[in-house]
Amino acid sequence: MRHPIRATTLGAALIALAAACSDSTGGGGGTPPDQLTYLRLPPTAPPLCADSTGGWAVKDPNGQDFEIALVFPESGNLADCTGGSTEDFLRLKIEKLALLRYPNGNLVSNGDSVFISVKWVGADSILFDLEPSGLTFDPAKPADLKIEYDELNDDLDGDGDTDAEDADIEQQIDIWRQAKPGDPFVKVGTGKIEDQNEIEAKLLGFSRYAIAY
Repeated sequence: MRHPIRATTLGAALIALAAACSDSTGGGGGTPPDQLTYLRLPPTAPPLCADSTGGWAVKDPNGQDFEIALVFPESGNLADCTGGSTEDFLRLKIEKLALLRYPNGNLVSNGDSVFISVKWVGADSILFDLEPSGLTFDPAKPADLKIEYDELNDDLDGDGDTDAEDADIEQQIDIWRQAKPGDPFVKVGTGKIEDQNEIEAKLLGFSRYAIAY
């Protein structure tokens, strides 16, 4: 899908509804990693322009919102990553006053900056690390995480065709949070725009995230 992301009125309403109950900080039990099925990119998916990216987010009432993304070259040719058309894999947006506390618990003051990074760590599965782990956001201004799975071409179970099983999986998938590798995963609670193969969560903090069911 080309950037900028399009949103239908219905899809935006569903996202807003789901975001109200989203909780990226997790808590309570969880599901062991080996009990989840992760969405996986097909062998035909193009390479990412880069498997990680980052930048400095500044808390400044007169500043700008922060945004980073991992993208595919639309043509599949890495030469098009610079100046060519790209498709989103993951996009993270943080409002200019969203930063609340550092990982050590200290408040982030106006004028302070934090280096934010995202890295794809899933081999072929849709699994990402967002850093710094433990950073938290104002609950009224959560970070906005969007992940697209358009490269799966609606074959969500990877069996080579698109059928009722894939439609059933699309109803089940969610973004799941893992505090650190090996820990249980906790369902975040998300909104989906299924006709655009896009899933979104409002995050109150950073750790590891996957699309799974």
